[in-house]
Amino acid sequence: MKKHLIFLGDLGVIYYSWLLLVLFLTVIFCLEGNQFINLPTVITGIIFLLLLVFTWKKSYISFAGQTRLRLPYRKEFVLEEKPELVTSWRGFEVYRVRVSRHQSTDYLVFKRKRDKNG
Repeated sequence: MKKHLIFLGDLGVIYYSWLLLVLFLTVIFCLEGNQFINLPTVITGIIFLLLLVFTWKKSYISFAGQTRLRLPYRKEFVLEEKPELVTSWRGFEVYRVRVSRHQSTDYLVFKRKRDKNG
């Protein structure tokens, strides 16, 4: 089973700030343009959407067999330990996973309640 995630911490702040920078450039180009369809707005908007889809598709943790973590800026790697639940609130769960001996990563997962049919 694969769960998509939003990674937290220093690395998450840096990664998502660069992603939001592209969105803010899109908004600036949109507001500064004097045409109905502004080419720089369309191009940067498409780049933002592509980066957003890439980030969503490449950020996951897989529990099939061995536990594997994949982040968009790193290759997929196998975890030795299971992730530990740090906190949960309503539909969100924050987990901490030890990537190496000196590094741990926190990530946020959306928890959905399933009905009886699956």
